[in-house]
Amino acid sequence: MLVGVLSDTHDNLNNVEKAINLLKRKKITTVIHAGDIIAPFTLRKFLNTGLKFYGVFGNNDGEIFLLSKIALSTGLNLKPQPYELELDGRKIIIFHGMGGMEETKRVAYALVRYGNYDIVIFGHTHEVMVEKVEDKLLLNPGEVFGGLTGKATLAILDLETLEVEIIEL
Repeated sequence: MLVGVLSDTHDNLNNVEKAINLLKRKKITTVIHAGDIIAPFTLRKFLNTGLKFYGVFGNNDGEIFLLSKIALSTGLNLKPQPYELELDGRKIIIFHGMGGMEETKRVAYALVRYGNYDIVIFGHTHEVMVEKVEDKLLLNPGEVFGGLTGKATLAILDLETLEVEIIEL
């Protein structure tokens, strides 16, 4: 099963639409968002796309009440971090970030090394990170926003093989 992994969209509607269209062209049916959607109008872009949505709130998400209300009323799975789920037999934990960049990376490494997860997905740093730790995967898809690093990226994750393709929008 292939899954689209996004983070840090930061209300860049143009790039969100590009990401959704790319996922649909690749016939991907599930998306994981690692936080910083920001506004409800950005979350609404995922409605009626046919994509199963799993995501967490980020530190910059505003209007959490309205984001939660939209998610609950439309079947989007949006929760506070950390979000544990199982997809295609893989145990996954999603979080956005904890404090600064270095602290976020330390938490990510601790979860992949000592947690009971096959895959640790995080955002917040806006930097792409794909690292295998023994038979587990640590993944940050970078930023869909594109404004901080200058590169708008997303990841396509193969849950069977744990192979990741990073795609620049």
